[in-house]
Amino acid sequence: MAIFSVYVVNKAGGLIYQLDNYAPRAEGEKTFSYPLDLLLKLHDERVLVAFGQRDGIRVGHAVLSINGVDVNGKYTAEGKEVLEYLGNPANYPVSIRFGRPRLTSNEKLMLASMFHSLFAIGSQLSPEQGSSGIEMLETDTFKLHCFQTLTGIKFVVLADPRQGGIDSLLRKIYEIYSDFALKNPFYSLEMPIRCELFDQNLKLALEVAEKAGTFGPGS
Repeated sequence: MAIFSVYVVNKAGGLIYQLDNYAPRAEGEKTFSYPLDLLLKLHDERVLVAFGQRDGIRVGHAVLSINGVDVNGKYTAEGKEVLEYLGNPANYPVSIRFGRPRLTSNEKLMLASMFHSLFAIGSQLSPEQGSSGIEMLETDTFKLHCFQTLTGIKFVVLADPRQGGIDSLLRKIYEIYSDFALKNPFYSLEMPIRCELFDQNLKLALEVAEKAGTFGPGS
């Protein structure tokens, strides 16, 4: 069981906090000789496999690291373009790790805004008066859980479908937010949360929840 990520969205739909806690990925690393027998293309500031699936490497996978060092989008750690680097025979043999593309900061902002809109639509479509909106979305690989406070702040947790006690965890996160973000004299509502104590206590709460499988009263 695992808790994948936490999002905090303000009442206007802006992402004010995000934490990637655990990201399971189908990744494959292989050492290649020149010429590279995969067709790579640049798409949305990432280098993706366009043709040549093999050894667990799939079309759509991104170049995540070269020779054990993570790449930064379309650039290597040294600031060289990945496609240019891999097009140079002098850089071979080369070890490349492929996997699902990681979400960029802009994509996370966009997804938070989209969920905010879906939440409002869900509330309006509900046949029940005063519906709270979307509280859970379930897929084969994860569940999205949402808790909205009276002031409109949304706490969203993405977790393994088998992970228990998420409702209690969401309220624990709200408690941590109230204690370490709202009480911080340098924090303003609607602004991004940048508080070390909030980070520390949130990570501790996630660790306890994962180990226990549930997050019971008094935890």
